[in-house]
Amino acid sequence: MNQQSLMFLNATGAPVLSRADSRQMRAYITKSNFAKRRQRISQVETKQDGDSNKTTEQAFHRRKKCQQRIQRATPGTSPTELPTREPSSSTPSVQLLRNFRYLVFLDIRPTVQDPVEKAWFDLITSEPVVFEASLAGGMRCWGPDEESQQNADLHLSRATNLLVDRISSEHVPSDAMIGAVMTMAFGERMADNDAAWNVHMEGLIRMMQQRWHHGVSELPPVFRSLVALDFINHLLGFPRFYHTKVVDSLSSHGDQVISALAPISANVLFLKNAAGASQIGRATQTSQDAQGPLQRLQLATRILREFDDPYVQATSLSLEIYLNLLWPLLFPIDIESVGSELQDAMSEFRIKACPYMELTSPHYILGLIATKKGSPARTWFSDKLQGSVQVMRQSGWSDPLSLMKRGLANEPHIHDQFVALWNN
Repeated sequence: MNQQSLMFLNATGAPVLSRADSRQMRAYITKSNFAKRRQRISQVETKQDGDSNKTTEQAFHRRKKCQQRIQRATPGTSPTELPTREPSSSTPSVQLLRNFRYLVFLDIRPTVQDPVEKAWFDLITSEPVVFEASLAGGMRCWGPDEESQQNADLHLSRATNLLVDRISSEHVPSDAMIGAVMTMAFGERMADNDAAWNVHMEGLIRMMQQRWHHGVSELPPVFRSLVALDFINHLLGFPRFYHTKVVDSLSSHGDQVISALAPISANVLFLKNAAGASQIGRATQTSQDAQGPLQRLQLATRILREFDDPYVQATSLSLEIYLNLLWPLLFPIDIESVGSELQDAMSEFRIKACPYMELTSPHYILGLIATKKGSPARTWFSDKLQGSVQVMRQSGWSDPLSLMKRGLANEPHIHDQFVALWNN
């Protein structure tokens, strides 16, 4: 077993942790270790561990050479081409940040102009814990090869050790610590490790509670937006950031957006059970018992439309499309118009998503289904998905849409429409 991947915490006598907090943090680390151990046991070892000391710089240069070979094989400008010449004003620190953005987000833009996105990158690079967590997530999705996965394990181990050190020395978890845990959870979701994902989300809940205990009442806005945007993932059964306990905690502390979203899933489930699986897409009326959930869903979509936030708008519009695809006669909408609105809302996102975020976001699938063939909106959704699939395949992933397909399997009516469109 790789000893570097096990984390240990000695909180005995820590000056800023109560006895209860110490027990909770030991439990967090123990659960994380056992989740990783179970994952390793379930996997078939095909070869001996390689050298785990490969550096991120080496990984970057390997990827750069691969991209240059692709560039030579395919004349013209590739959307994933690495910049080969830096402006004369480029400094080593600027180049390092560009390399980091490319390694983690496959982002080849020379600079980031949007102030919201710049603040996001500033947060990521502000502290080692979130920096290492981001590298772990990026390397996890970099490629299925053993070397990339070992590098991901190495950075994840460093991030967890740094996180433990910060927890042991601070009264209030910082924004960077919250970001690190959410990033680590996302990486485990991409690795399809439910047990480790739940461990990280439970840790996030305890951090939120500790912040509230010390009077820090809100999460940074970008994190709330990620939780809201992930609501459709939750409905489909493969959440990345949406956890019911996180949502309950945010709702109990007065978050209006999350409070509007929280009861929707229960109402959707009730309607599914009331209509029956065989009635999906054909139900024309509901029972008396289902009238209440139906009306609450209709009210919820109207309430969500009122929030002036493109992430919440995208969630609201995707929800309308989702409900219409399930029950077109119970939720009548001009689906092509709503699909175009969804594209407008997603175009307003201030932070550029990485390919593995896009390929696990059902908003693109719902927009593709809803929009008219040949329309600018349909082309936009198709290009986004095609571009991300191309990038991931170049990294060695044979089926970049596997997680999405697994989620859509819970909704065969939607799954079949998407597969038919994608294959054409």
